[in-house]
Amino acid sequence: MKIPIYLSSISLFLTLIASPAQASIAYGSINNFDTVNDTGKECHGFEIELEDCRSTDISYTYDYNHYGTPKITQDDSVAGHPKCVIRWESKHNPDGSWASYTAIPSGPINPTDGHQFTNPNINFGGEHFGVGYNVAVGAIRYHWLIDDGFGNLIQGGAVQVSTPSFTYYAPIAA
Repeated sequence: MKIPIYLSSISLFLTLIASPAQASIAYGSINNFDTVNDTGKECHGFEIELEDCRSTDISYTYDYNHYGTPKITQDDSVAGHPKCVIRWESKHNPDGSWASYTAIPSGPINPTDGHQFTNPNINFGGEHFGVGYNVAVGAIRYHWLIDDGFGNLIQGGAVQVSTPSFTYYAPIAA
């Protein structure tokens, strides 16, 4: 029996709206933000990619979290469009286990509870990050880092962070 096309479309639509979103939300801007681990897995780091940015354009990073100082690298594989990657990641213990992690929240976290994310002695499901840069950048992507099952970190779901874009126009002399 053939299913009428409009029923297939309705079924697809219902499947799409019933599926949970795969993006985390953060509170703040790229310079200073809290983000909740809603990947469903323990995370072992966080990564920010900045297009049209060189590693030397990074002016600061926020390092008081479970991962400390991030590794900053530059990818020049696309001519004229460097990509800077800021990656906070856990180290491994001598036995191969992860030295640090971001917990899975045990319940809802209110936005103001995120102030506790700046304390590495507390681990209840989120972190505080921040990056400064001194150049106009292109696209910005944010990802939690999760274990791939083999002890390697891969990108988890995308994280949505407010990243305002400004264009400055100098005043015209009178």
